[in-house]
Amino acid sequence: MKYVKLNHSEKIFGEKDLLNSQVDILNLVKKIQNYRHLRNQELAAKILLRKKIAEILDELKILDKTLPKPKELGNKEGKMKRRTGKERRQDLESEIEEIRRKIERLQ
Repeated sequence: MKYVKLNHSEKIFGEKDLLNSQVDILNLVKKIQNYRHLRNQELAAKILLRKKIAEILDELKILDKTLPKPKELGNKEGKMKRRTGKERRQDLESEIEEIRRKIERLQ
């Protein structure tokens, strides 16, 4: 086994580096502990949220059962015709024209 002789400044530098490494490791351990604590809090909050959502869903089911059902209208009256993009544009244009006529009447 060979030994290397270090002068005083190299020895001090090595000790400082070792101590800094120990501080870094301890800081990492602290951060890991904090992460675990926060993770446990997050999991507890998720569990509570799931319980609340389940309760709300149960209440909604009960409410759905107790509320009266709407009567359905006949096929022709009940179903609204879906308008195409062109029909919507024409409706918008007609509304714009009507508003312009009202503006002209006011002037």
